[in-house]
Amino acid sequence: MSTRTKYSQEEKLQMVNEFAKSGLSKCNFVRLHPEYNRSTLFNWLQKYFPSTNEVNDSTDASESTEKPTDSIGKFKMVLETAKMTDVEVGAYCRSNGIYASELNAWKVNCMNANNSKKESLENELMRLRAENKQLKAKDIKQSAELKSKDKELDRMKDALAEYAVKEAFLKKAQAFFGKNDEEK
Repeated sequence: MSTRTKYSQEEKLQMVNEFAKSGLSKCNFVRLHPEYNRSTLFNWLQKYFPSTNEVNDSTDASESTEKPTDSIGKFKMVLETAKMTDVEVGAYCRSNGIYASELNAWKVNCMNANNSKKESLENELMRLRAENKQLKAKDIKQSAELKSKDKELDRMKDALAEYAVKEAFLKKAQAFFGKNDEEK
């Protein structure tokens, strides 16, 4: 069974002051001091140095309360949480307004970012070939529909022309036979 180490108030404040002067993020500062328990240092920094506005490193992703939208901010968050325990990651996510699942997705994206270009190009080629096959099948289907519509249109044109000829013939016949009926 481990024993708890009690630290004096002076020692706690000395570490917090050292953090304030270092300009490092909390995670990097904690990594520099393996002689202290990580959660102990985080608790001290949270309790005695809750405002991170005094730190010079204002671009640090852990200091913003909104979700990072750029890849640099996401990468910084992944780096900061790399060696944290699940409990620390949960606290970090809550304090930064993100979900652990988002952080895990960003971590996977960061790990896959340097995969060989050949693999990603092969995957893209396979996707494009499948899309090409689908488009060809759709094109063949639409071509067949267009041919059937053209045939139907030609049939209707022929029927309309035949009707027009019959109608013209009937008018001529009525005109011719109508005069003959009047003469008699």
